[in-house]
Amino acid sequence: MESAIQQTALDVQATLAGKQVFLTGATGFLAKVVLEKLIRAVPGIGGITLLIRAGRDDTGARARFQLEIATSSVFDKLRAERPHFLETFFAEKIHCITGEITEPAFGLPLARFAELARNTDLIINAAASVNFREALDEALAINAHSVQNVAALARTANAPLVQVSTCYVNGFNKGEMREEMVHPARAAIARHRHGHYDLDGLLAHLQRRIDQVRKSVSEPAELARRLTAIGIEEANYFGWNDTYTFTKWMGEQLAAEAMHGRALSIVRPSIIESTLQEPAAGWIEGVKVADAIILAYARGKTSFFPAKPEEIVDIIPADLVANSIVLAGVEALNDAPAHRIYQACSGSGNPVRLGKVIELIQNESRRNWRNYERLFFKAPRHRFRVVGRPTFLLMLRAMAAGLALRSGLRQLLGLGESPALEALRTTQTLAQTFSFYTAPQYRFHNDGLLALTQRFGAQDELDFPVDPRLIDWRDYLCRIHMGGLNRYALRARPAGQRPPPGEKHAMTRRDYAWHRMDTEKNLMVINSILLFEGPVDMQRLTATIAYRLPNYPRFTQKVKRRLGLPQWVEDEHFDIHQHIRLESTEKEVGLAELQSRMTELAHQPLDEDRPLWHMTVIDQAGGGHAIVFRVHHCITDGLGLVHVLNHLTDDNGLHGQTPSLAGHPHRALEAEGAYAPTLARARSSLKIAAHIGRLGMLWPDLRTRLKAPLSGQKQLVWLPPLDLQKVRIASKRMGATLNDTWVAAVSGALRQYLQERGQDADSRALRAAVTFNLREKANAFQLGNEFGLVAVDLPTDLDDPCERLRRSSARMTAIKRSHQPRATMAFLSLAGCLPTALQHFALNLFTSKGSVVLTNIEGPGSRRYLAGSRMTDLICWVPQAGRIGVGLAFISYAGQIQLALFVDTHLVPDPERLMELTQHAFAELELATRDAVEEVVSIATPLAPAT
Repeated sequence: MESAIQQTALDVQATLAGKQVFLTGATGFLAKVVLEKLIRAVPGIGGITLLIRAGRDDTGARARFQLEIATSSVFDKLRAERPHFLETFFAEKIHCITGEITEPAFGLPLARFAELARNTDLIINAAASVNFREALDEALAINAHSVQNVAALARTANAPLVQVSTCYVNGFNKGEMREEMVHPARAAIARHRHGHYDLDGLLAHLQRRIDQVRKSVSEPAELARRLTAIGIEEANYFGWNDTYTFTKWMGEQLAAEAMHGRALSIVRPSIIESTLQEPAAGWIEGVKVADAIILAYARGKTSFFPAKPEEIVDIIPADLVANSIVLAGVEALNDAPAHRIYQACSGSGNPVRLGKVIELIQNESRRNWRNYERLFFKAPRHRFRVVGRPTFLLMLRAMAAGLALRSGLRQLLGLGESPALEALRTTQTLAQTFSFYTAPQYRFHNDGLLALTQRFGAQDELDFPVDPRLIDWRDYLCRIHMGGLNRYALRARPAGQRPPPGEKHAMTRRDYAWHRMDTEKNLMVINSILLFEGPVDMQRLTATIAYRLPNYPRFTQKVKRRLGLPQWVEDEHFDIHQHIRLESTEKEVGLAELQSRMTELAHQPLDEDRPLWHMTVIDQAGGGHAIVFRVHHCITDGLGLVHVLNHLTDDNGLHGQTPSLAGHPHRALEAEGAYAPTLARARSSLKIAAHIGRLGMLWPDLRTRLKAPLSGQKQLVWLPPLDLQKVRIASKRMGATLNDTWVAAVSGALRQYLQERGQDADSRALRAAVTFNLREKANAFQLGNEFGLVAVDLPTDLDDPCERLRRSSARMTAIKRSHQPRATMAFLSLAGCLPTALQHFALNLFTSKGSVVLTNIEGPGSRRYLAGSRMTDLICWVPQAGRIGVGLAFISYAGQIQLALFVDTHLVPDPERLMELTQHAFAELELATRDAVEEVVSIATPLAPAT
């Protein structure tokens, strides 16, 4: 009787009519193809429930569906042909549940979970982490443990489960791979009498190793690296190449155990690439396995790879996989409960060898590269070669040695790192990740899947094809896949916002000097943090930044090294989402924790392959949210950054959603007096040269603990803001400027700090490098660096605060009247012409003259709003160059002054104390200047006669 049931003809439409399908992984590539196919090909389906985790900004499932899924180009065909049907289906038959697949019951209340089960007829689990080198804990949670949670729903609902796995669960096994349970290729694992493998001991062992690493490592990046390493180590030990395939195999075993006696269908795709036919030929989302190598070749970053050209590489179009999943689900709904395994693959039915794939793609690239304007920027220069692994490793070592020497010579000549060295690193990374898949040692079979299709009618076979023999490899790889990769996977540049392709601008010598000034101990990055009221609206924030920031070309351009000065070149793949990242926190982040996170970010270099800036959004900080905005100094200085912030923000909370072009920053203003008489310019140049010589002859600064060798470990701190009006009044009492008062207050704080540590502060003054703006505010839109660093003897040897202020004012006034600011700006321009080694030598010589960097920045004078949220605080830190490891800054904003300190902790191990002393020094100045004025008044006013 059971045999008769199993041989009943199957019908997709009749089976799925009125059924409720539960689908996971809907934000991913394959699940989108499945979802689109069900909507388009099975209009009578009862409904589709999508499990979607909350967004990082607490966006619910429905909102994420509308933003990330409903807008996908996978629905373009339906939008064009049946727009009303699609809109109605989304509204009436798509049900979204906010839940976490890695949590029991998806984190839902039990009553809600039970209700979900009552309304589920079929489950398709397409959720997975497809990062081949994922940290072990993450890979286990998503690819293995989460399967138990999905199976729990299947058991409660008494519904079949279709588990999407991968053919590569076969690991290091060799030969003919059939549609059956896979045994480990190396270490033995006990097999259960029901056929699956018992993982209790293995999972316990892996968890112990994870716990050990977590106890010994706290730094997030190092923790992820260590967990990835042990994941690879354990996978290799048991017989798999990476954590992805290892944990997907475990997911199969856990599914088989949990679904014992129930309907379970495991569908294993091979290497999934763009669609063959539907919904559009070549549809793809993101760069997949083979595409990463194609893209690297197109960009000139690799030209050889370890592979076996005579072996079969198994590629399968995504729509054939989606059809396999649907057919497997229909069978499970009709037949008696059983465990079934189907492999969606091409290796046995329509094999293509790796050498043929390379030949086809390479020939198409060399002949028709102009047809793929997003993929190729110029004609490919080299042929792509594949070599055996031993030869590959030998070539890598030889090339690395030669390029290291060549790069060293280029650095000495100031030409930057050799581009060939970057290409070599790209090749190494690609080989490490993908070489297992390009040197296959087995062939996958899909006899069971092909037999399944024979049970369906002719119309279903036509509507839901799975046979790889439909693929014409030349047409698919050359026309369909490369065209789809170019059209769908690679982003087009926003119209009207970016210069034409190939437009380049030479970097100025000063900016180049800042670009090359990065060292391991001092990154040349301006770090700032913006604090806002209320929750963050990430969609509105991202849209606002994406609309406004490209008005400044430097923020969509990356630095391209070349002979002579490097160039600003448009990033053809600029993606705002690569530069704005949300960090969701479980609870409110306090000041200490926020400063700690800020410090961690300040240690991270910016990605040289992208425009040199980044924003990190922290969703719960300071009673609202925070944005950490990091910009490399080669892009702009402090005044330029304030101009950018003013353009990004509004003067009220009404704007930011659809910002207008009012106040566009790029109105070129001609500077007055640009054409000074030749004689005057010659005289000025001589004075500047004299100042440079004078600076070079200065004695190095006083040897204190602030001049010790740098450790490279930085810390950023700040305190609640000061009242700008009070500081301004104190300055006016003594006829000084805000900057004079700032210098005097820092001098008092440094004096007290050194005295507390047993150092004599009376014998000689410390020297500081004080930034001095040389740009007109009207020209701040041009960005770049227009400032000088002046050497100022701080009055740290004076005990009286008023006398310190007088001395600071006198020295700063003298500097303003001198050519010293322009001399140091000229020095930076000169440094930009020198070879890198000489630039660092000159910079170290110059910075040895001072102990600290002092900066003051005039920020926005009134409250600003970004994407509707009011900015409450703005704090900014500037980097220290050369051998200086202490930087103090203040920035004014909306009637307040925010003090910030950025130090090397070897020099200042307790920066909070120095910050506290600086704040006390301002208070001391306010009181002292008041007393001084009162004393002057009392002396000038005759005493009244005694009565």
